[in-house]
Amino acid sequence: MKILKAHEMLSLDSRTVDEVGLPSIILMENAALKTIEVIKDKFKNAKKFLVVAGKGNNGGDGLAIARHLHLLGYRVDYVLALGDELKEDAMVNYKALRNLGLYPKEGIPGDEYDLIVDALFGTGFKPPPLGESVKWIEFIKRSSSPVLSVDVPSGLSADTGKLYEPSVRADVTVTFQFPKVCHVLYPASKLCGEVYVVNIGIPEFFANCINRETIDVVKVPYREPDVHKGKMGHVLLLGSSKGKTGALIMAAKAAIRTGSGLVSVGVPSELNHIFEIALTEEMSIPLEGTERLSYRAAEEIISIKERFNAVGVGMGMERYQEGSILIKKLILEVEKPLLIDADGLNNLADLKDMSFLKERESPLVLTPHVGEFERLSGLDKETIVNNLIDVAVEFSQRWGCFLVLKSSRTVIATPNGKAYLSMRGTSAMAKGGVGDVLSGILTSLLGRGMEVEEALKLGVFLHGLAGEVAEREKHKESVKALDIVEHIPKAYNHIENESYPSVIHYLS
Repeated sequence: MKILKAHEMLSLDSRTVDEVGLPSIILMENAALKTIEVIKDKFKNAKKFLVVAGKGNNGGDGLAIARHLHLLGYRVDYVLALGDELKEDAMVNYKALRNLGLYPKEGIPGDEYDLIVDALFGTGFKPPPLGESVKWIEFIKRSSSPVLSVDVPSGLSADTGKLYEPSVRADVTVTFQFPKVCHVLYPASKLCGEVYVVNIGIPEFFANCINRETIDVVKVPYREPDVHKGKMGHVLLLGSSKGKTGALIMAAKAAIRTGSGLVSVGVPSELNHIFEIALTEEMSIPLEGTERLSYRAAEEIISIKERFNAVGVGMGMERYQEGSILIKKLILEVEKPLLIDADGLNNLADLKDMSFLKERESPLVLTPHVGEFERLSGLDKETIVNNLIDVAVEFSQRWGCFLVLKSSRTVIATPNGKAYLSMRGTSAMAKGGVGDVLSGILTSLLGRGMEVEEALKLGVFLHGLAGEVAEREKHKESVKALDIVEHIPKAYNHIENESYPSVIHYLS
């Protein structure tokens, strides 16, 4: 599903009115009727409602909702929170309510309600809230009643994951036709509650030019009945250092679980004995280095690069000057899909000048978490977290690489300006080693010869879903990285059977 910003949604509304010939009041009526469907499903026992309506189209949606609830026999109160100078379509619905004998309440209501409908501000609102609106947002926040927000919880910006104060905390948000950025990016999405995306009659193809979308469906690559291990990809994972051997071990185990025919790890020679003991199905290659890889190991790797279908580097590597030299050499001379993670990224960032990335012709995938991306991009943490999609796309296009930017949501950005957002995963995955597991999964899929975009989409989705399955079978507090590896098979089964729960609900 496409992810829109406010100006894009406004454009689609206008095109529907101008090109399709559907009056805006009809779109408002559709929005109200679809919201009523959600209310009847989610709040089955509610009988008494309060609608807090603003001046604009969002307020008009709320007034239309109030009319339909009234006609269905419910007890409905409403307030014109910002006065009665309403926009055209909102005024039509206000007059309809008055004609039905329903007049707005004055002042802050004192009654208890089974549901408050927040229709104060919509996608066009530019935070922060000011003046009279602050009083109403604070009233909704103080109320013990459940809250349904129309389109966007009032106080938030549709265009960012940033939190603004004050903002409504909704139990349910019903948004129209497409999710907006605030619905999918933390921390703003925490205030949205359950998100329902409802169809109000805007043609879906109007959004074809939007390059942001959620990853809703992925496909497991077909495995021919007569394949052998050599045809299923041989991947090489590089890294490790004294005290950090576990990172590469977890990545290797994840790669073999994901489906690679052969997995090799390239490690400092003096640490090789650890891998000989820890790994069974996977193979180890001792490379020059004692407590960590020497920069001279790059020549050894390059001399055997043709044996491998994809290479992943950085897990447990440590940050050091020789590491930066090694990373640069691999980027320039390994003409295979190359994934860089963890300290591989820190060593890349330490080079300062990354212009040589543009010289690379084979696919390059960088998989930073927010801290690593701070060092790579020079942006501060708040800017990254609040604008996860935009900053990922800008970086990917600037340097001609694929970027997997890991946060509470994970964004995949491509050099041609596309962004894919995974909604899968759980807070149980906030543990050391989980990123190393993802690197193993992604390198494995890159080694299968899949299109890079498809490999990354499947890998990120699979990783998050395996974490969800592990959480259900273990406990949120007790999931560890290797649990995710062990639940990859069940995650594959859920993908093939399409038996995973929706994070955002889509109603046609």
